[in-house]
Amino acid sequence: MEELTKQIKRDLFDIKENINNPDKLMQLFSFSSKEFDSIIHNLKFSVEESLFEFKKTAINLILEPLQSLQYDSKALTSYRDQIERTRSLLAVTLIQRLIAVGAIKISESKNEESHDLPEEAGDQPDIGEILAFVQKKLQLNPENHKNPLIKKIVMHVKIYQNETQKMKDLTLKVPKEKKAALKKNFDIILAEQVTKMREAYNELIDNTAKQIKTVIHSNILLRFDFKPMGKFFLLQIEAYSRLLSTLVFAKNEKFHTREILLSLTKEQQELLNLVNKERREYTNIAPFDTTGMETAKAFSRRIISFLEREKEWLKIHPGTSATLNDRD
Repeated sequence: MEELTKQIKRDLFDIKENINNPDKLMQLFSFSSKEFDSIIHNLKFSVEESLFEFKKTAINLILEPLQSLQYDSKALTSYRDQIERTRSLLAVTLIQRLIAVGAIKISESKNEESHDLPEEAGDQPDIGEILAFVQKKLQLNPENHKNPLIKKIVMHVKIYQNETQKMKDLTLKVPKEKKAALKKNFDIILAEQVTKMREAYNELIDNTAKQIKTVIHSNILLRFDFKPMGKFFLLQIEAYSRLLSTLVFAKNEKFHTREILLSLTKEQQELLNLVNKERREYTNIAPFDTTGMETAKAFSRRIISFLEREKEWLKIHPGTSATLNDRD
C-alpha cells in the first residue's frame, strides 16, 4: 500500500505541474489517433445527458466489472479497458477545467461561417471593396446569394456596369460639344447606383456585426463566468487520477491486488455523486439552465473541437511523447 500511495502522489504531481498547459497535458497522455476517435465518439454519442452521461457511463464501466472479484479472484485477467476509460475520463475533465478557467479559449464551430468585417474607415467604400466583401461572403457560404442585400448590391453593380458601357458607346457617337453634357448625365446615374450599393453594403455590415454578437451571446460558456468551477473540477481530477493510478498499479503488480481493486468499487457512488454535484454547480452559475444540460452540451462541443484539433496535429506530427502511466 505504501508503494501505491507513492504512485498516486507522483501521478497527481505530474498532472498538477502541467495542469494549466493544454499541450503538456496532451503530451502526458500521448493519445493515439484511435484513442482520440474513441473519446470523441463516446462524447458525441452521449446524447441523452451529454457530458453527465459520458462521465457516469465511464465510471460504471470502470468499476462494475471489478465487483466480480468479490466472488472470483481470477474473474478479471486484464484491466486494459478500465485503464483506457479512466484515462479518457481524466483527460476530458482536465480539458473541461481548462475551458472553465479560460486556458482554452471558447471558439465557435469550425463549420460556422467566418464573419471577418472590414476595418472602419472615414471614407465610404469604393466599388472594388464592396465587390470583394460580397465575393468573400459568397465563397464562405454559397447560400448567401439568397440574401436580399447581396442581391441588391449585385443588381446595382450590373446596372452600373451596363450604364458605364452605354456611356462609352454613346461617347464615341455624339459630337464633341455634347460629350460634357452626356458625361454629366451619366455621372448622376452612376453616382445613384454607387449610393444604393453603399446603402446595401452598410446595412449588410451592420447585420453581420449583429449576427456575430448573437452567435457569441448564444454560447452559455461566454455568457457566464465558469472560472469558479476550476476548484470543483480539481476534485474530480484528483479522484479520477487516484483511480487511474490504482488501476495501473494493480496491472503492474498482478498479484495480491484483489483487495485494492475491491476497495475501488466502494467509491463508485461517491464518484457518481460528484457528477451530480457538477450539474448543481452549473445551475448555481447559470440559474436559468435548470437541468445543467445547456452548459454540459456547450462544454462537450468545445472538448470535442479541442480533441479533433489534437488528432489533426498528431497526423501532421506523428510520434510518441511522454506518457501518463504505462499502457498495455
